Amino acid sequence: MYKYLFYLFAIILFVSCAGNKPQPDWTASQYFKYAKDKFDDEDYYEASNEFTVVVLRYAGSTVADSAQFYLAECHFNMDEYIIAAAEFEKLINYMSRSPLVKEAQYKLAESYYQISPRPALDQNYTEKAMREFQNFIEDYPTHELKESAEKRILECREKLAEKQYKNADNYRKMREFNAAIIYYSIVIDEYYDTSFADDALIGKMKVHKDLKDFESVKADYVKFKELFPQSDLAKEADEFLASLPEEFKTTEN
Repeated sequence: MYKYLFYLFAIILFVSCAGNKPQPDWTASQYFKYAKDKFDDEDYYEASNEFTVVVLRYAGSTVADSAQFYLAECHFNMDEYIIAAAEFEKLINYMSRSPLVKEAQYKLAESYYQISPRPALDQNYTEKAMREFQNFIEDYPTHELKESAEKRILECREKLAEKQYKNADNYRKMREFNAAIIYYSIVIDEYYDTSFADDALIGKMKVHKDLKDFESVKADYVKFKELFPQSDLAKEADEFLASLPEEFKTTEN
């Protein structure tokens, strides 16, 4: 009796397991649902394999774009951001009529953002993220994610500004004054909307003072007052002007 029950249980288990596996006669929608269930269970590795099958086997189906999108999402959720970016880009480039292209464009930018390194390192991925977020804003100006994309761009600009500012500071400390001025100017002119712009102008004043180019210090001071009237560094700028030789202390013509 027990032996019979054991075999019966084994048969039921086998049939049950077989029913949960892809079948040769499945439609694209059935296979997609199977892959999506894996995704919803956070089994991203298995889900990525199954979404790949859907993309390749059912390329012309109505679920092909969704499968491509979730394939990219699987890699994103597994922190495989470079692969995710490539998969999101496939959807954008080859399935351009899909309603998922908007979100894919945002997630492409986000993939690059996630691998953007600290400021001291090469900022290629930061620049890519910023460019793709900008593309998203330009293509979908009324999208609900526009504000989030704008914040990401500002974060990227802050990182790029910090890199250039630190370059300038390092050159100033090494007394490579011409190089320091170039990098401070980059921050002031190109990253004017970041928190490093007023610091860079103060740094430029320091370099000009070290060079005893007091006319340029005074010109920097005037520019500082025009661009950053509410800056926390305003007192330091005033002290710089006050430390100049008497004939350079006034900014009046």
